[in-house]
Amino acid sequence: MERELRILLDERAITAVMNDYCQSMDEAQHDRWLGCFTDDALYEVRLPNGTAYARLEGRDDFVRFIADYPVLAGHRHVYVTPVFNVDPDARVADVSCYWFVLAGGEGKAGIGSMGTARDRFVYSDGRWRIKERRITVEGMA
Repeated sequence: MERELRILLDERAITAVMNDYCQSMDEAQHDRWLGCFTDDALYEVRLPNGTAYARLEGRDDFVRFIADYPVLAGHRHVYVTPVFNVDPDARVADVSCYWFVLAGGEGKAGIGSMGTARDRFVYSDGRWRIKERRITVEGMA
């Protein structure tokens, strides 16, 4: 029972990081977004044709990326249907989920892009952070 409770609490804490990632990216809260990642994290985004949109390795790459990221009114990142594989003893977790970006403006809304995300989380310094994020864009409006 204690192990199951630990896993549930870890899943909840990881979900909070996923939500922080989305909201901080959409609201240009750069320090909050950077806090979602370990200092040595890897971040990769592949477009539908397989080319790399972004590949970040290390803190400097992350700082440059988020400083230049376009924040558009009415655009919102959303993660759904996360599947967790938490190892509470090793303090690592693999999470896969679907994602989409809502694109809105002038009273209209739609899906701007969508795909899958595969993450490796690690527990360090008293909290969960993303060590590796691989995003695949499967469709774009």
